[in-house]
Amino acid sequence: MRDGGQNVDIKGAGQQVIDEMGLTEQILAKNTLEQGQKYLDRHGRVVAVFPKGSVGGLTADFEILRGDFAQVLFEATRDECEYRFDTFITGLDEKDDRITVTFKDGRVEDFDLVICAEGLNSSTRGMVLADQTRLLYFGAYMSFFNIPRRAEDDNWAHTVNGIGGTFITLRPGTTTETTVLMTFLRERSDVAADDPVARKALLLQALKGRGTVADRIIAALGSVEDFYFGPMSQVHASVWSKGRFVMIGDAAYSPTPFTGEGTALALVGAYVLAGEIKRNTDHAAAFHAYETLVRPYAEASQRKMNPRLIRLMHVKTSCGVGIAQVIQRVFASHIVQKLLRPSDATKEWRVEKDFNLPNYS
Repeated sequence: MRDGGQNVDIKGAGQQVIDEMGLTEQILAKNTLEQGQKYLDRHGRVVAVFPKGSVGGLTADFEILRGDFAQVLFEATRDECEYRFDTFITGLDEKDDRITVTFKDGRVEDFDLVICAEGLNSSTRGMVLADQTRLLYFGAYMSFFNIPRRAEDDNWAHTVNGIGGTFITLRPGTTTETTVLMTFLRERSDVAADDPVARKALLLQALKGRGTVADRIIAALGSVEDFYFGPMSQVHASVWSKGRFVMIGDAAYSPTPFTGEGTALALVGAYVLAGEIKRNTDHAAAFHAYETLVRPYAEASQRKMNPRLIRLMHVKTSCGVGIAQVIQRVFASHIVQKLLRPSDATKEWRVEKDFNLPNYS
């Protein structure tokens, strides 16, 4: 089990799926306790404060570390599912009534279906639907990892706009670690995924001269081993299945982590796919129904993000940083928050109307 990763927030219909699974209490018990988000200047001084639930703030009601969420799902299913670690798929060969899978550890086995939930850079997807899939690059790279927690770290997320298009956020992690999430502009998505030296060099380049928070990350970066680093891209697949193979979550329709909706999309997709497999005797009919129901929802999420918006969020000059800080102060003001904050009833309505979950019982 990999216990790293950034905070994930479970929004909209994703909350309904969690309720259906009976896991709401377990999720809330592992809540990061993040109280909200503070924007800082390069010297670490507070620019604007967005308490939990604020409009435009980072902190959602269901905040949990990705590793903790994976552990909750694992514990809920380990007695009913067979989990295999330290291996992956190296070959697929579909027959009329089965699909033969070859694993890295040498096993060759037959299965009824293969459901691919590997993520943005899925290698298994490339074996089946490479020609039907393209990645839409947004002109920025993203990385998240953990650094040692300091005594002064509190339960707030701290965000800094750095010159040159660097965006840095520190978030509460565990009792010993703080989570780093950073993104930075880059024209080309040309960094080799298996080159850790090049990746860390780019991170250092994006951090140097960006202020006290960046200096802290630089000091800790040498000891970081488990970290995610990759292009900020969306997955656009013309079809989500072929034969006995089907994709869910980021492998099929990643909206980019900046939307904050990838986890909810994955939960909804898994719920619908499971329900349609249960409802239909034929896997092709089940896959078609799943895609018909979920594709509009996934594409609506993807449309919320575009390259122009990414560039607006990643200001490059000192003047741009100053303007961003003025906007942050305005949005954080009591008057603006009072005008924009939805009522509890409106929040509940948004969850219910986010996606009409079919009833498969």
